[in-house]
Amino acid sequence: MLLDYRTTAILLTAVISRIALSRLFPSLVSLLDHRIELSTSMSSFRQLKEGLYLYENNFSAYDGGVYHQAPLLLLLFRLLRTIGSIAGNVDLVYDIFYCMLDVSTAILFCKLSKSPKYKTMTQLDPWILSALYLLNPLNLLTSFTKSTSNISTFFLILSFNCICYGYSIASAAVLAITGHINLYAFYLVPPFFTLWKESNKATYSVVSLLSTTLLLSFVSYTTTGSFDYIHATYYVINLINHFSLLNNSRLSFKDLVPNIGIWWYFFMEMFDFFRPFFTHIFQLYSLIYVLPITFRLKNDPMFAATTIYGIQTFSKPYPEVGDLGVYICLLALYKDILPNVRYALFSALVIMHALVLAPSFYHLWIYLGSGNANFFYAITLVYALGIVIIITDTLRARLRIEFDGGKDPRKEVLQI
Repeated sequence: MLLDYRTTAILLTAVISRIALSRLFPSLVSLLDHRIELSTSMSSFRQLKEGLYLYENNFSAYDGGVYHQAPLLLLLFRLLRTIGSIAGNVDLVYDIFYCMLDVSTAILFCKLSKSPKYKTMTQLDPWILSALYLLNPLNLLTSFTKSTSNISTFFLILSFNCICYGYSIASAAVLAITGHINLYAFYLVPPFFTLWKESNKATYSVVSLLSTTLLLSFVSYTTTGSFDYIHATYYVINLINHFSLLNNSRLSFKDLVPNIGIWWYFFMEMFDFFRPFFTHIFQLYSLIYVLPITFRLKNDPMFAATTIYGIQTFSKPYPEVGDLGVYICLLALYKDILPNVRYALFSALVIMHALVLAPSFYHLWIYLGSGNANFFYAITLVYALGIVIIITDTLRARLRIEFDGGKDPRKEVLQI
């Protein structure tokens, strides 16, 4: 796909600004990585480096309960560190890698807007889409933290491209890679399966998904030498031990460090005896919407996938503000829906209110001691409320357009 001069200018601006800020302010990464709104224990670059240090010194990266990310990331960043050692500047190699990752994701967004699934709708110009991703403060700050969620975002948008261009088998394999890094990406299998059926490649796609998952599991086992990474990363349910959840897991939510989500406060205040039950309830809450949304939006599986991703931005145990930035970019692909939303300004103000006050309330609570956990948790609920308003508003607009047969309800002429 050829890029116009405005899109190219946006891409160059993003690369120059990212590398320049990282070089001029080297402590920026460490400072932002400690911000719980931008980075969690499931995506922290600081904890990744600790796991990599253990791995390179022949220890298990999962000893000590610090590292909770996929084993393949250890291989990737070990390769980057080796390249950096040869080049004489490891940090610069990291900066270039994340710049290229963001630019590639922005190009994939532009390419996605021209795909057969989206070309029937009026689209924003490619330079607007690229600017919306690369210059969005939520994505920009997440990029500066070097969060590994950017890697899963790249593979997620790549899987969207594959399935929209008819490469069903490849989309299944890429989705498996995304799920290997971010477990909740597997929630997108139902809407993807709808498109796999339309292409008459459902069986091959499912086989591709399962075989890629097994292959990644084998590579992870050979990398770590054991299956401890499953306990610390994918967080499976232990059916033998009275359905209790394993320690150090995403599903069991053992890491109770505050974040921008809605889970941590409940489990901080809860007795240990009740945690397994409510952990299942919270996990089912984030899962229960997947099939109903897929069935209702069976005529537009890509919007179903977008909505399911939007629900994950606040319902999963370890969300980041960068997830919201990606969700906004996915919504921008539906230009025909955006004019029909009713509460765009209200939801934007609610989210801006939450994002401005969240750091202040956290600082009052943790550092000054003049506030308490209720301050910060209240503002995370406001943040979740803002996302819920966006999801319900866009769903209403999409269903209204479907009800009107694709016509713009604002231009309907009534005879009096």
